[in-house]
Amino acid sequence: SDSKILATGSADRNVKLWGLDFGDCHKSIFAHDDSIMCLQFVPKTHLFFTGGKDKMLKQWDADNFQKVMTLEGHQGEIWALCVSPNGAHVATASHDKSIRLWHRSEEPLILEEEQEMEREAEFDANTQLEESVIPREGSKDEVALASKKTPEMVQTAERLMEALEVFKEEKEKLEEIAACKSAGKPCPIHTPHPLLTAYGTTCPHKYLLESLKRVKSSELEETLLVLPFSYTIDLLRGISELMDHGWEVELCCRSLFFLLRVHSGQIMTTSAMVGLVDKLRKVTLQEVNSLRDTVGFNLAGMRVMQAEVDAREDVALFMDATNAFK
Repeated sequence: SDSKILATGSADRNVKLWGLDFGDCHKSIFAHDDSIMCLQFVPKTHLFFTGGKDKMLKQWDADNFQKVMTLEGHQGEIWALCVSPNGAHVATASHDKSIRLWHRSEEPLILEEEQEMEREAEFDANTQLEESVIPREGSKDEVALASKKTPEMVQTAERLMEALEVFKEEKEKLEEIAACKSAGKPCPIHTPHPLLTAYGTTCPHKYLLESLKRVKSSELEETLLVLPFSYTIDLLRGISELMDHGWEVELCCRSLFFLLRVHSGQIMTTSAMVGLVDKLRKVTLQEVNSLRDTVGFNLAGMRVMQAEVDAREDVALFMDATNAFK
């Protein structure tokens, strides 16, 4: 715009900035995801706008070669743009049969925040496209998990990993206090972790159980699949202790069986896991058999109650029939 810089855009999706003093290329910028259809400088500045077939209008700084902002709004390819003499307005025409007028606001623009927002949006888009694959369990054309990884699932997995770290830390503190008591030494004052207080408990096992219960049932497998193997080992140890207490046996078994199925290869090659897996096998059989006995007892009791209700109904029906013929 001041006869010192020339900007060109083409169908190769790049913007090239040229110096008019020596005709050299200062920078080549990958600007759009599709062909660049129009480009124009803001008068008396080194800022310029580009419009492309990717439906985006972008503003660039030719001095530091950075993107200033991305404007979304058109539903079709942008074919033409025009900048007002004072640079306060930009008009764009698109294949969606619309003309849009963009107005410069007074709100300050921070490039770092814009770049961070774009990175987060790109991360969310890539995360939603990822499909979770369980080793040795068929291809993507066969039956698979019902959902794809979402940012919410990743955040849930991060909260579960944080809960495992807090559980491990609190458990070590309690073991240290118990050791001091058994040795007759003065015990350090133990202040529960703020997260335990927020969950309304001082027991690390109940905190871990509550964290596991807060994972949506439909997202449990996907969340567990995100966990690194080191956290998986900690979770298996925690599940073993939860099963010892007989808490939420169904949820613990569901998590346990999925983790064993996913990480079977690594678990079989880790000698330190043999004792833990054997303990899980014993406690799982014990708790599941106990749960089965409880369900069977309750079912038998309900059948007895149903039989008594049916018997009373038969007697009442007989009495009604007797009274009708008197």
